Amino acid sequence: MIRKGTTLNIVRIGNDITYSSLKTIGERIIDAFNGIIAGYELAHHETPFVESIDAQLLTMILQQEIGGHTLGITDADLKTGDRDEFYQTIFGGKNPKNDVAVVSTRKLAPKQITTTREYELFLDRTIKVSLHEVGHNLGLTDHAVYRAAPDGTLCPMSRGEYNKFGTAGYVRAIIDGRGLMFCDECTHFLQQVYGVRFRAKRCVNGPRGRLEDRNHLSGC
Repeated sequence: MIRKGTTLNIVRIGNDITYSSLKTIGERIIDAFNGIIAGYELAHHETPFVESIDAQLLTMILQQEIGGHTLGITDADLKTGDRDEFYQTIFGGKNPKNDVAVVSTRKLAPKQITTTREYELFLDRTIKVSLHEVGHNLGLTDHAVYRAAPDGTLCPMSRGEYNKFGTAGYVRAIIDGRGLMFCDECTHFLQQVYGVRFRAKRCVNGPRGRLEDRNHLSGC
């Protein structure tokens, strides 16, 4: 579990998302966690194009090369060693041995992105999965039930039953249903552990992150 005031490293792995979008993701994460995360730094991991990568291996690489509180965002499928074919690729994951989480955008995009609205949907889904994984870094756990936040949206930590909907159905029912506010249980946990008081209404302030062009990794 990370300490209050830690900077989040957001690492782009691949090229399907813009730096301006990464900044938007960083802002939403900082706002959602209300002062627990001090800021963010952006980096790009230059890697050959791959269709998929082992999720745990990717977290280990990011831990070795970057370390600290890190969120990797890749356009490749994240593979697991699960015997159930349904769980052999995941939207995101967190390594329990470190503070590195990863998110795959592969299944979050609409069938095609030709309009601003379609890209905004893609970005919104990426933000929600990122919030879920960063929540794990901060010690939050999954909700198997569909727990609502005060604004009526699903808590970002809602996981639901993946097999019930299938991949596309899960995205629409769970990920699209999540909001940017946490349920009372998650809020209480964050308040107790990190000593913060959450605002009743969230707003997005000006830039708090710093763009940094660093090639931390040369390839997977």
